[in-house]
Amino acid sequence: ATRPHQFREFRSTTSQTLVIPSVSSENRPYIPIGFIGKETIVSNLAFAIYNCEPWIFGLISSRIHMVWIRTVCGSLETRLRYSSGLGYNTFPFPQISDEKKAEISSLVFDIISAREMYSDGNLGDLYNNMPENLRILHDYLDKTIDSCYQVEPFESDTERIKLLFDLYEQKILSI
Repeated sequence: ATRPHQFREFRSTTSQTLVIPSVSSENRPYIPIGFIGKETIVSNLAFAIYNCEPWIFGLISSRIHMVWIRTVCGSLETRLRYSSGLGYNTFPFPQISDEKKAEISSLVFDIISAREMYSDGNLGDLYNNMPENLRILHDYLDKTIDSCYQVEPFESDTERIKLLFDLYEQKILSI
């Protein structure tokens, strides 16, 4: 109130922040997300998870999360819109062990390392035309995240979304 000319929210992190763009191309298999340091300010064009553990990157970068986002978040024209309220906060994910979190985190670091090989471009371009090594790492991450839900691989995205809505319904009914 003493400084009305400073109209902004003050948010900060002590370590790293995971940034998720609020709008992304519908042609990408994954929303290009990334970590930033504490010196970067996130604008209203992106969502931020402050002091984020690396395994959360893996969860948000997974196929099953993308299926959820494409189903519940809507779009801007044809582009995907990410929503923390509709997509992130409602995403049903089971409790996992510290060992599984470590396994996912290791894959996240592998993906980040692979992406650094293409640092001359931007993430949007990289995810529009994913190189084979990056696609393979994402496929392995997808299988690892899927295994948090069930032992057998999913046969389709339809099966994934059915399971997610069943889990969401159970969560709502237990409240």
